[in-house]
Amino acid sequence: MIDFAVILFGLIIGSFLSVCVYRIPLGRASGIEEMLEEDSDEAQAENPSEQDSVILNSPHFTQRVTIAFPPRSFCPHCGEQLKWYHNIPLFSFLFLRGKCGFCQAGISFRYPLTELLSAVFAWLSYSTFDTPTAIVAYLLCAAFLVLSFIDIEYFLLPNVITYPATIIGLTIALIQGYAPFIESPPFVSNISEALIGVLAGAGSLLLISLFYTYVRKKQGLGLGDVKLLAVTGAFFGLNGAFYTIFVGSLLGSFLGIALLLLGRGKWSSYLPFGPYLVAANLLYLFYAEQFALIVEDIAMQQMGGG
Repeated sequence: MIDFAVILFGLIIGSFLSVCVYRIPLGRASGIEEMLEEDSDEAQAENPSEQDSVILNSPHFTQRVTIAFPPRSFCPHCGEQLKWYHNIPLFSFLFLRGKCGFCQAGISFRYPLTELLSAVFAWLSYSTFDTPTAIVAYLLCAAFLVLSFIDIEYFLLPNVITYPATIIGLTIALIQGYAPFIESPPFVSNISEALIGVLAGAGSLLLISLFYTYVRKKQGLGLGDVKLLAVTGAFFGLNGAFYTIFVGSLLGSFLGIALLLLGRGKWSSYLPFGPYLVAANLLYLFYAEQFALIVEDIAMQQMGGG
């Protein structure tokens, strides 16, 4: 029964995460927000009294859409507020056959996939860690899910997630040094480990990005990827940061080569790096102990060989 409750909880939270994926970057990729900002600037130039006018980011509402507004879910195509039975995690998608219950427009498969992955990571967290660690692990998984899907769709890793996540990670690390309450590994045991992880992880990726930009004369890695590594370092420290860079790069390379072989990509094609970093983070989160043992064995062999 507890396993079922955890999975159900993950599905429900996953529904909210889908809302976050849609609403956080709303308008930024479609150009709606930029266009409305230009119109607003022209209107303010003609009528200075309208300096406080609100820039809308959805054609369906006379108020700016945020995480909190509108309070109920709506169809992004027709703007209709969804009925309660349209919004049951996973099952509504199947019941409606992947279409809006009002306008019959197709519903992105991202919605049920986010809900399903959320449930999987909720169960993994519960079954792998003790309760305090499981809560932190799942919340981190939830943030990683939102970042991944936003990066896939918009090539964007929002500061509104990466900055708070880094601060939360550093705060947890500070508490860990005086009153440990979550498992280490996978998480850091003190603030020093977290700060070194942030500086080494984000710093090394920033140097790689700057070097690539200098050599190729174009940006290869966005600063969002650097900020994501700051999150990694804050929670997982130096080992987690380097593991994430290495494994994330391998995963990205494998997929890039596969797309080239299938004729669906070019050497110059840009792929969002965030999802690969997230995948590496998740592997480290749930398999950090095994990784630590491998590193320890290698170190012992080196010492023995010396």
